[in-house]
Amino acid sequence: MVDYLCAEIFQKMLQRLLSYLDKQLVAFDINFVIVCDSFNFDAIHDMRVAVKRMRALMILAEKLQPSFNSAETEGELKQLFRLSGKMRDAQVQQSLLADYAEKLNISFGEYDLYLRNFEKKSIKKFTSYLKVNTSTDFTGNLSQTLTDLFNKTESAQIVTAINLLVDELLAKVREMNDDQQHDEHLHEIRRKLKQCNYLLSVFDKNDPGLPRLNETLQLLEKANNLLGEWHDHDVAREFLFNFLSNKNHDDYPGYSRYKLLLEKTGERKHFLHMEIIGMMEVELG
Repeated sequence: MVDYLCAEIFQKMLQRLLSYLDKQLVAFDINFVIVCDSFNFDAIHDMRVAVKRMRALMILAEKLQPSFNSAETEGELKQLFRLSGKMRDAQVQQSLLADYAEKLNISFGEYDLYLRNFEKKSIKKFTSYLKVNTSTDFTGNLSQTLTDLFNKTESAQIVTAINLLVDELLAKVREMNDDQQHDEHLHEIRRKLKQCNYLLSVFDKNDPGLPRLNETLQLLEKANNLLGEWHDHDVAREFLFNFLSNKNHDDYPGYSRYKLLLEKTGERKHFLHMEIIGMMEVELG
């Protein structure tokens, strides 16, 4: 009877994993077609989310089988994700710039044009890449490899692997609390939190085998949106510094406007950093 119940639990867990993988494959295919046709803002985002969710499954696979090679399994999908990320960054930054222009009541026309040109160049690189790889199956190898691996894995191993991911997330949070000056910690926490979030959506949130996963993510979920906004401001400052890199503040008439924009984005980024740390200290003690 016990063996029968264990087998039934494993089948349910396995089915959830495989169904989740299939769902992400379908989402990727649908949005990939839209992106190639129109470079739609939402489609780029949804296509990249599907890839991130599949990557979370690969992180799980690495815990289940140390010899698992994510880079080999991901194949051309990695380059596709990188190039689409450039388009996405340019689009997000245009939206963020519009918000600051409205708040400050200042025009940033030159920088807006810079971002639009960056987006056009990113689209051109993306389309050139697709022309070279039109026959590439971006997800075929990934789908087959993960399916084979999950079919050979016991449910207890899967539970253990997910809890290990939670331990890594908590360790990174505590490391950040000890060393609050390095943004690298927030980047890593954001990445690991998303991975754990994606994996949680595979399983029943009330699964008795994963109590720590659900409890931990509920505590950290509040920081998720703040981490996203913090990341956008981090990228914004990188773009701004690149834009101003060849402009001398004595000769460039609009320099003071962009200096103000740098100050405001820096202030917001710092505020978000401290708010995230404070929230995690309160929630996790």
